Parts: sequence; C-alpha cells; structure tokens
Amino acid sequence: MNVEKNVFAKKTGLWMALAAIGTLASAPCAFATPVQIGFNGAGGSGHASLTVESDTTAGDPAGAQVITNANGTFSDTNIGINDVAITGVLVRNFATPNDTVPSPQDDPLPFPPVPFPASYSKLSVLNPPGMDTAITYDDLFYLDGSPRTCWDYPFSGGFLDPYGVMFTLANGGFVDLWSDGVMSPGGLTYGFAVMLPNADPEGNWVSDFQFSGVRAAVPEPDFLWLFGASVLGLFAWRRSTETRRHALRTD
Repeated sequence: MNVEKNVFAKKTGLWMALAAIGTLASAPCAFATPVQIGFNGAGGSGHASLTVESDTTAGDPAGAQVITNANGTFSDTNIGINDVAITGVLVRNFATPNDTVPSPQDDPLPFPPVPFPASYSKLSVLNPPGMDTAITYDDLFYLDGSPRTCWDYPFSGGFLDPYGVMFTLANGGFVDLWSDGVMSPGGLTYGFAVMLPNADPEGNWVSDFQFSGVRAAVPEPDFLWLFGASVLGLFAWRRSTETRRHALRTD
C-alpha cells in the first residue's frame, strides 16, 4: 500500500471539506439559490426552481428579494395543460398602481395604509376577473414572510406577496402565483391565475383563476445539504485517519 499517496488523498479530502464549510461561512446572509417551490390548487399544480437574488430596487419592502429566473413544470387539468415547461419569469415593468390611497377624511381605513412596492407590475388581460384590467405581479420573494404591501388589504405572510411572481410558459402563456397571506380561518393560502395567448395583441385570456385555497411550500435551502455533506466528509476523513493510524501501529 502506498501510505504517502493515501495520506495525500486524505489531506486533500480534508481541505476540500474545510473549503466548502469556509465558503458557506463567508457567504453573505441571503437565501441560497436555487429555491425549490411546489404549489397545488383545484386542478392546477406546479414545481419550479427559482433564482433568487438581492433586491436593489428602492421603494420595495424591507426584506424583499427578487426572483430573476425560474424553470420547472405546470399542469392544469381544468384547461387541459399537462407538464408544460416553466421557462422563466416575466420582466417587471414597474407599472403605475391601479388606484391610490384615499385621504383619511374622505375614506378612513381601519388599518394603517402602506405604499405599493416599487416593483409593482401588471400584465394586461382581455377578460379580467372582477373590475381589474390586468393581473399584477412584482416577482418579489420574502424569506421571512411577506409584509403588508396593499393599502386596502390587511393580510400578510407567505414567501410571496399578493402580487406574486409571473411565470412564463413554453406554450406562450403565463402563470401568476401569489400569497393571500394568513386569512382567518383558512390560515396561509396562495392563489394563481393562468393566462393563455389570444389572437388580440392587446392582452391575454385568463383561462383559469383561483383566488385562494392554493397550498405552496418551500423545501429547506440547498446550502443545508451542502453543509451536511461537508460535515460528513470531514467526519469520514477523521475516521479514515484513525483507522490508518491503528493499522500502522499493528504492522
């Protein structure tokens, strides 16, 4: 047995494990990417890997990060979509909000008003649900749960806010996934809207819409798995070193 070569290999494994742990320790305090999410509603479901980066947009809520890319699949049995590819996220267009905060003397609110996120964006649709003429999004992600981001909406919580992330689909459509916040008595729920291309270039057709009752989950960050692998590698190096020393003593 080439003891010198074996010692070199063991030392190399040690340095690799320590380097991986050092890299994790020196990394900035931001949520690791990619972030895996899954969601499931009445007929619609999907899974996506999100690229989440620091949000440098002034005027966005404190603690927000921005989703810059996504890939995965989406299915909706209500409209006959099966495992269509999620190809990315729609770029934010920083649109003007649909409405403004009323003055306290004209229409007092039962809760303090909050400003819209600067990343507030919207996608025009031809058959809007309710009175809106667009589906809104901001592509923001909240590691510690979203704050209130609507002046007339009291709920908060979830890794998205009520505007959500707008996924692009391989078939030319879009899926908006948002958080309703913690709504009593249902707890934390999400919603989604599916927009498919229409012959009219002025907008898209809302093909499916579920305001609430969608469940979504974010698994543990990938860096925890890397950290665990590094620790296991360090443990294996120590164990193999002790075994080799014992073998040398008995020779």
